[in-house]
Amino acid sequence: MDDTLDRWIQRVTLAALLALTATLLTVGMSLYASDSKAGTSTASTTTATSSATQP
Repeated sequence: MDDTLDRWIQRVTLAALLALTATLLTVGMSLYASDSKAGTSTASTTTATSSATQP
């Protein structure tokens, strides 16, 4: 009985760690993608603004 409970706990723990890893990777990738998109749009806006103000 105790051995069965230990295996069940190990399986649940493994599943929880895998789900946490997948969640952290997904959040990290989405934040990295949004950060890189924001960086390129800001750079293009800054370039357009600075070239428009120069005579």
